[in-house]
Amino acid sequence: MNKLNLSPKNFQVLAIAFCLIFVGVSCAPQATATPAAKPLIQTVEVTRVVTRVVEIPVTVTPAATLQPAVGQEALPGLAGKWIDPDSSGGGTVSTIAWQNGTYVVTSVVNSSRGGNELSKSSWANGVLSWEYCPANMQHCIFQTTVSLNGDTLTVNWVWTGGGNSGTSELKRQP
Repeated sequence: MNKLNLSPKNFQVLAIAFCLIFVGVSCAPQATATPAAKPLIQTVEVTRVVTRVVEIPVTVTPAATLQPAVGQEALPGLAGKWIDPDSSGGGTVSTIAWQNGTYVVTSVVNSSRGGNELSKSSWANGVLSWEYCPANMQHCIFQTTVSLNGDTLTVNWVWTGGGNSGTSELKRQP
């Protein structure tokens, strides 16, 4: 018995040719009893396709990890006083400051309720979040920044005890 010695490339070409012939035979019209029946075996031309893959190294730095220049705010314009005109009692004012390379909410005051209601504040991954607890309510309110567009700061808010959430547009105060 003679042995067939094929290189890996020749074997691949032979395997592809076999598959193409098999597909051609299986897709050919069925033979009929008419004398004009088409042959079941078709000629298939195999072409060689060469593909070259070029790898280009790319380094992506997420915007949230970019550090501003020393003393420069990460989001210029975020620091300031922001009023929520939809809050009870004529508006709740959140004061945001840029301190030591981070944003911090320094106070949350509603003049109809009294003093500073701020309980916590944090800045992470380009998002400022803070919680304040109005004395006359059974829940606290947790807010996170969504976007800053000129004199409008959009925040998402949720009652920490559940039951209510939404989005508010805070307006810059002089």
